[in-house]
Amino acid sequence: MIGKMKVYFIPGLGASSKCFKFITLPKGFEKIYIDWFTPEGSETLEEYTRKMAEAVDSSEPFILVGYSFGGVIVQEMNKFLNPEKTILIASMKNNEQIPGYFPFVKKTRLVKWFPMSFFSNKSFLSYAFARTVYFKTRSVRLKEEIRLEEYMSQLNPAYMRWSLNTITKWKSTIECKNLYQIHGTKDPIFPYRLIQKSYNPENEKYLKTIEGASHLLVLEKPWKVNEAFENILLEQ
Repeated sequence: MIGKMKVYFIPGLGASSKCFKFITLPKGFEKIYIDWFTPEGSETLEEYTRKMAEAVDSSEPFILVGYSFGGVIVQEMNKFLNPEKTILIASMKNNEQIPGYFPFVKKTRLVKWFPMSFFSNKSFLSYAFARTVYFKTRSVRLKEEIRLEEYMSQLNPAYMRWSLNTITKWKSTIECKNLYQIHGTKDPIFPYRLIQKSYNPENEKYLKTIEGASHLLVLEKPWKVNEAFENILLEQ
């Protein structure tokens, strides 16, 4: 009997795998979560990525999924792993898609002097910040239903400083084969206009657009994200 193909999910910056709780995959596929851990000292992106990759069983076919910062990690994994497909959710795949404010953060060394104690998993300010940045919705119903504190579990200062430094300095150095993107048109972190520039009629099938969705599309419009997954995973 042939087993299910494993699909490994890495959440966004500061988030736990609970953010994928509404994501369902077609028959024949199995969800496996890889959560963040606190880096050791000045651990490099490569070192960190290889540790995360220890959770991947590369002896059989598999698929990688990365949400936001997790999208950077799965692309780095492509340097030494060979997934059947790589799927980015609300992330960036090349230098053309890097937001304009990332170089500013890097140049001004904002992360170095910004107080990381601000990002405490018990801090009201952290959630207020996350809600303002990630979740710009006017829907009262969605604001009541989506409690960010349930998903933002990895907010300790050491992790946040390393992650923010890493994502704002990241540059694409590999073109992953069979790379797909699922992206919302209202994403304030990675603007859709930058994502769309990488596509034309010849490769547009690799971009699955979620109309009106923000950076929190996996919680905001999971049924649309599930449709996108079905199309990608069942595509031959």
